[in-house]
Amino acid sequence: MGAPRILIVDDERNIRLTLKAVLDAIGLEADAVFQGEEALQKLAEKTYAVMILDLRLPGMDGLTVLRRAAERLSETKVIIITAYGTVEAVVEAMKLGAVDFLQKPFEPTEVREIVGRVLAISEGGPTAFTYENYLDLARKSIAEKKFSAAFVYAHKAIFINQHRPEAF
Repeated sequence: MGAPRILIVDDERNIRLTLKAVLDAIGLEADAVFQGEEALQKLAEKTYAVMILDLRLPGMDGLTVLRRAAERLSETKVIIITAYGTVEAVVEAMKLGAVDFLQKPFEPTEVREIVGRVLAISEGGPTAFTYENYLDLARKSIAEKKFSAAFVYAHKAIFINQHRPEAF
């Protein structure tokens, strides 16, 4: 089996090229598509370890792609790409099964960190997407003054276990 395959779905050419270059540099194979319909076609043709999915796409938006691809995504972990101000949509995407998100603008180091964390889970590594992990990510985001990100991670923790008070 070769390197894990990544599917990049973003309508911005520069974002696709940047993500592909970052992933190529760490030895990962990446396919990049422009819109949701193309993403569904690729998911039908190949198996991907990770899909990096923009929420705002022409035609079919990222949430619709996520809903329609749910049955095909049992092995594919989804990382959402979002711009500032779309916290509610990220929370909805994570309820639909997305495991993490990248907020635009992002740095190559953030991409490597998130993809590495997600691939570790895909390959049977430590389960990072637990209540405790999302709570830790929320705390880290607060320390970095990334309050929108902290809000999303806290919501994901609450979604996993609404009976624990820490995330509230």
